[in-house]
Amino acid sequence: MFQQKPYSAVTVTIENLTSESYEEEDLSGIPELVEVIKLQASGPGEAARAIRKKLKYGNVHRQIRALVILDGLIQNAGERFQRTFVDEPLLERLRVCGTSQLSDIAVRNKCRELFRGWTQYAGTPGLDKIARLHKELPKRKQAVTQERSKVLRETEENPFVDDEQEAAAKAARQAASSSNAPPTATESFSHAHTKSSSGSGSFFGGSKDKKKEKDRAKGKRKPFNLEAEKETMKVVIADSSFAATNLMNVLQSINREVERISENPAAVERFEACKLLRRKSASLCELS
Repeated sequence: MFQQKPYSAVTVTIENLTSESYEEEDLSGIPELVEVIKLQASGPGEAARAIRKKLKYGNVHRQIRALVILDGLIQNAGERFQRTFVDEPLLERLRVCGTSQLSDIAVRNKCRELFRGWTQYAGTPGLDKIARLHKELPKRKQAVTQERSKVLRETEENPFVDDEQEAAAKAARQAASSSNAPPTATESFSHAHTKSSSGSGSFFGGSKDKKKEKDRAKGKRKPFNLEAEKETMKVVIADSSFAATNLMNVLQSINREVERISENPAAVERFEACKLLRRKSASLCELS
């Protein structure tokens, strides 16, 4: 059903070069990796995928090693590598590593250092997007809108899926939203006119009824009592902290290079527990 991803000496070599046995800035293994990549047609693409995996799942040392190796390949692997290795998942992972607050500060600093240096490849075939990474950094700072700040809304993106799956899911959501576009003004007027003609309600009756219902709902809402809710808030906060710690411990125990988080029952269970507590916390925030 799914295409088998290549796994050859390229991936094995990158696995070894990103291990703890190499210093962060060690370039001694780059010539060997270049030769391995040149031996197969899929070498550049496999190298890009292996590096992206280290950037996404590796610890800080492996992430920095992956960045150093990528820079070494760009400089030394030749024109064929430069023309063919860049793909959108790798570019997006580089943007995340360079801008996300979830990235370690050392990783972010290394990314920014390399992004500035890669501007020299602006005229090199295949490296235009790499050369523009430093310009795209501010674009990831998005203003927080009311819709994005709703803590009660379900998580739109599953953190347990890979980059390719995230891209496919995003495309599916966009297609669904376009198919559910609101009706035109003509259609709305026609529907309201039909309803009025049939005697089931006046043209303006719907808005008045909604206003009355809203006013009644406001009247029924009880004022927030801090003293009464204090103990509940303490329990929810304590449970949330405990659940978050449990989830973090499970995630740290998983080797994501060989096992998907979504296939780990303990991780999924802890994640669902955190989502439930998030809703409880958000409900208390709304009451206040």
